[in-house]
Order: sequence, then C-alpha cells, then structure tokens
Amino acid sequence: MTEGVGCGKLEVTRCPCEPLMDPALPENLPPGTLLGPWRLIGRVGRGAYGAVYRAVRAGQEHAGTVALKLSLYSLEGRFEREAEVLSRVRHPGVPRLLGRGEWVGGPWRVTYPYLVMDWVEGKSLYGWARERPPNSSQVLCLLGRLCRALQAVHETHCLHRDVKGDNILVGLGGEAFLVDFGCGTYPEASPLTDSPLAPGTLLYRSPQALRHQWMHRRDGEHYKAGPEDDVYALGVAAYRLVTGVYPPPGTDLEARQGMRRGARPMRQPPHVLVHQVSPELSALIERMLADTPAERGSARELADAFEAAVGRRPKRIMRLDSSRARAPIWAALAGAALVGLVIWMATWRSPEGAWRTFPQGGQAEAGTVGVADASMTLEALSAAACHGVDEPRGSLAWEMPKQPLTGQKRPPCNPRRETEIRSGCWALLKAQPPCEDGGYEWDGKCFLPVPARPRPNTSNYP
Repeated sequence: MTEGVGCGKLEVTRCPCEPLMDPALPENLPPGTLLGPWRLIGRVGRGAYGAVYRAVRAGQEHAGTVALKLSLYSLEGRFEREAEVLSRVRHPGVPRLLGRGEWVGGPWRVTYPYLVMDWVEGKSLYGWARERPPNSSQVLCLLGRLCRALQAVHETHCLHRDVKGDNILVGLGGEAFLVDFGCGTYPEASPLTDSPLAPGTLLYRSPQALRHQWMHRRDGEHYKAGPEDDVYALGVAAYRLVTGVYPPPGTDLEARQGMRRGARPMRQPPHVLVHQVSPELSALIERMLADTPAERGSARELADAFEAAVGRRPKRIMRLDSSRARAPIWAALAGAALVGLVIWMATWRSPEGAWRTFPQGGQAEAGTVGVADASMTLEALSAAACHGVDEPRGSLAWEMPKQPLTGQKRPPCNPRRETEIRSGCWALLKAQPPCEDGGYEWDGKCFLPVPARPRPNTSNYP
C-alpha cells in the first residue's frame, strides 16, 4: 500500500496515530527476524530495560553466535551508556562490544537501540552454585576473577553500579563474567534520573548510598557512586553465594540502633552461619562489606588477596547443615518492616519503575545465557590461580530442622497462611523441591520460616 495523508482512508498503511494491529514488540521478536545484519535465533533473557537474543550475522552463520541486547524502550539513554562503557573496557571477564544499531518496530513504529556482544554459555552465579556446590577454594578463585574484571572497569574510570548474582555468569570451566552494564556510568555521563540514587538493586546498595538516600529524601540531591559501591555489591553477592541468605540491608549504625529497638539483626560473618566456609574467605567477604568504604579496599587489592588465599586453602566441599548453617535465615525476614520502609524509600521519586527486582535466575529463560566470548584466552589467573581445585560434589539440600529456628514464630500459627511444623510456624512457597532461595523441604513441599513479630519501633529511621 502507498502512504496516505490521514487516518480516514482505507488504502493507507498506518499513520502515526494508529498502532499496528499485530505488532512485534521488542521483547517478543520471532526467530528469523533481521536487525540490521543480525538474524535472531531466539530470546534467552529479559531484564528491566532490555531483552537478550541469541543471533548470528546473516550470511556468515559459520562465524558463530552472538548476544544481541535490544532495548525495551525507544531511544533509551542507558544503551548509549552501556555501549560507551563496554567500548572502554578490555578484559576477558567483561563482554566485548561487537556492534550497535537500531530497530524500527513495535506498535508505533519507533526506534529501539540494540547492542551486539560476544557470546558464552554460562550460568548465573547462584544457579551455578545450586547446580555445582563449590568449595571455599573455588569461591576464592571465582571472586578473584570477578575482582579482576571490576579492576578493569574501574581503571577506565567506569562503574558497573548493578553488580549482583544475576549479572554474574560462570562458564563451564569456571570462568567468571561480569555482564549487563545497563546501569553503568563514566565521569562525563549526565544523570538519567532525578532520584537521589541511580537505578540499581536494593539489597546490594552500600551503606553510604542508603544513608545518602535517607538524608536527601526531600531535596533529592544526587548520590555520586564510586568503585567502593561496586565492591560492596560484590560482597553482598559473595555473602549470598556462600550462606544462602542476603546480609541485612543498612549499616552498622542502623544495626546498633535496631538492637536497642529489638527489631534489627546484625550481620553474622559467613563462617558463623556456614562452618565449612574457610576463615580466609569469610574475612575477605566481611572486608568487602565493611561499613567504611576505605576499609573495603580496591578491586585490585581484593583480587590480589583472593588469589593469594587460593593457594593456602585445603580443598573442602561446602556442605551446608540445615539446622546450624541456615538457622539465622530469620534475620533476612525479621526486619521485614524496616526492609519495607527502605523499599518505599527506594521507589519514592523513581517513576521509571527501575527498582523492580527479579527472581534469582529470572533473566535466564533458556537454561543458560551469556554475553561474552567463549574462545577468549583468560588471563594467567584463570589458568593458574585455580589450577587443581577440586570439582564440586554434593548438593544443597535443606532438611526441616528438628526444632524452631532462633527468632522464628511459635504456635499459635495463622491457619490461613501458616503451617505448624515441629513447633514452629512456616509459610508455604509456590515451588517444588529441590527448594531454592532459602526454602526448607517438608512432605514434598517447600517452606520458609515465619519470623516472630518484633517489638514496634519507637524512633525514626535511621
């Protein structure tokens, strides 16, 4: 059909005021779709701002598979930033930018940017650990690699700003990749939001970022993130990796105030929660989570420390005991009221909805997903630092404890949403065994402990 002048003629294709009847949305493009020279094979993941597709260069399929990340929003500024960051960083643990372009489509025929990166098969961090439970030496090695990747990012004066489990991929050979730089930035970049904090994931926020958000909740002063924020976020991911729970959000000051109110648990070192975690690994994770940024150290310093610790460790498998290793899981639940307040703070002044968090593995819809080069030669540390590390054995299996956990609610339980098991109150999860994300198995079902109700707070936060 030829293009017409208005909306009233049947012979016109479409006009700007009329959406397509059967639009191809950027997050749902069918296999075979061409985006510039790239032919889509299928979608493998979706995040808050983009969808990731497996693709090949049309006519050059022998050249191999690439990862194509297509924006879900027209003219999304974060894609420009991500492209700029990736073009500056050169490291085997950071995806290499192969190209960029624009796709015109959707119900209003608008322009959506896309990026093309190298591809590698890999698992998200927590998915990898569930499938192949690591020992302390393997975790030390993995964190050393991730710190080297962060070092490369920081030495170009760039920041990731959304380091978390879903944005860390582990290759089949144990290679570590830091991916999804959609929240990344560099010194010359202009702010894209009016909120005090840039988009990110709440549970990985540093103490100084949360303090700034609280102090400037009214004037909206922008928080200037630094490398120490990325280091703290990696510490949160490491803590979650070895303990199965997130550290309590907030700061040591808030923890002390919370103890006086009877509602705020303090963070336990990893080796206290899981006795199989080596002292060296536990100490380094605690260092990354230090309340004072200067005490965390740089990514380079931490990489040196992790690599030095690898050779000193006996190779033991971290097999987690349900009653001892996981008892403090209530800490992640007991402060629910406070966490709710922090979440309200995070979403306040954030009209874009950028604060949504996804379930673990939520971006990996096709089993494995990756955006880096499998054929790249890793640095010497990849081959040498972890040479001889035992293959993981065993599995994460959380059996129902024989008595209630510390801080868990005791009967009477709410019959509408709680189940009494072994003198404790438990919440049924919509999941089937093997239970994930801290769940306990009982009678073929998955449960989480219900925390005892804390005493009401009598002072303002923080």
